Amino acid sequence: MKKHIYKSLLSRLLCILLFGTFALSNYGSSAPVTSDPILMNSAAKTGIPPALRLELTGSGQMLLSWTALPGATVYELYQATIPDPVDSEAWTLLATLPPETLSYAVDSDQPKGFFRVRALDLGSLTLVEGGSFHNGSSAVTVSSFYLDKYELTQGEYQAVMGSNPATGFGIGSDYPVYYVSWFKAIEYCNRRSILEGLTPCYSYRNHGTNPDNWGANWPPAANSHRYVNCAWTANGYRLPTEMEWMYAARGGNQTHNYTFSGSNDLGSVAWHAANAGITTHAVGGKLANELGLYDMSGNVHELVWDIYGNYPTIAQNNPKGPDSGTYRLSRGGAWNSNVEACTVSIRTQREASFSSFIMGLRVCRTFP
Repeated sequence: MKKHIYKSLLSRLLCILLFGTFALSNYGSSAPVTSDPILMNSAAKTGIPPALRLELTGSGQMLLSWTALPGATVYELYQATIPDPVDSEAWTLLATLPPETLSYAVDSDQPKGFFRVRALDLGSLTLVEGGSFHNGSSAVTVSSFYLDKYELTQGEYQAVMGSNPATGFGIGSDYPVYYVSWFKAIEYCNRRSILEGLTPCYSYRNHGTNPDNWGANWPPAANSHRYVNCAWTANGYRLPTEMEWMYAARGGNQTHNYTFSGSNDLGSVAWHAANAGITTHAVGGKLANELGLYDMSGNVHELVWDIYGNYPTIAQNNPKGPDSGTYRLSRGGAWNSNVEACTVSIRTQREASFSSFIMGLRVCRTFP
């Protein structure tokens, strides 16, 4: 079951903590420098920043290390080559590391300069490392991205949108939200991004990214979905693409090629028609797949970005679906789905204005 309840927005803000900054003139010598931590999000800062340590290895590498910070879900290592780098533009991302990794070796040919480590609390988002797979029609390659371990809950949706549309088929803060259209899903993503100080991904017509400016007719008629655009490099929340979703549901680069997400035994990983009892269930109640993702074969269908269309038959790199079409897609099974409708390859098309007691979502973010 999902461990956290959405207590406040601040508890889910991107948590960025300055560990330490070192100026390096040559390997084996260092001196702390004082600079304005532009990279920090001070509103979300918690805990005591531990020091960044430096040592020279026998192979001539420089080993940077730091102590673990409770609650960190990823560490980012930055480098700057100019003196006294106080501006965020001066820092270049060198590596993104999982929480169990507390050191990084810098090769001897790496340019000397300043190094800085920060910790991010991404909540229930998990890193899906990029890779390739075959979708049944063609080879597909996707880049790394962050994906929520859980379907979006009613508590999370209400905290951002101010209301809970779910009714009649399972109610609770840790139950998946449903009766959400594709239009409302992208609105949720932008509103949450704005609340957390991130750059929203979606814009509508020429009205910008703030849903407050999308007009009194929002959400619009179904065919207006073609006027929604996505800024793929923005760091805010968004829906996964169909191929991102499928890659993750299959287990990413750790796949066992199961029929369902995480198993060939549907009942162990999904709430579906044979075991759900005509209701949704709290997220995370079944076993996770190879990547630690829950409910991707059941509970509620999950909206994705793409317009519906036939798969191309040539190799694809980070595909985002057709440029035109009538319907948007959802993936995965739901609590009322039969076995055949819960496989990792099943896809369903609906109008962007359509909402249902089996329609929910799962959010992601672009990496890094």
